[in-house]
Amino acid sequence: MGGLRQWWEENRDVTQHFYNNMLHEQGPAPHYAEPWICDKIVTLNLQSPSMLAIFPLQDWLSIDGNLRRNDPREELINIPANPRHYWRYRMHMTVEELLDAQLYNDYVHSKIKSVGR
Repeated sequence: MGGLRQWWEENRDVTQHFYNNMLHEQGPAPHYAEPWICDKIVTLNLQSPSMLAIFPLQDWLSIDGNLRRNDPREELINIPANPRHYWRYRMHMTVEELLDAQLYNDYVHSKIKSVGR
């Protein structure tokens, strides 16, 4: 089970359709899920009328180019079809480092507040 960035790279046709029809962007979709794309997808989900909006940590971190991992394959949680590939994801930073990312934390806080969650 991969995160948002892995999903973006899995199927170019699906990504292109999503880019044009859900994100309402013109032209060819970027090959990689840049931070602004991840941010836009997270925001759209936060704005949904559903009662809950739950995101894995990897997707939250994907909106910041300085905090996310370089390689989206390292964000893999598990491979459901492989019983030996257990839940191996580990955060690549300490909780203290994440708490120190004040600009990021302020941004996430304001995003959540602005959509009324």
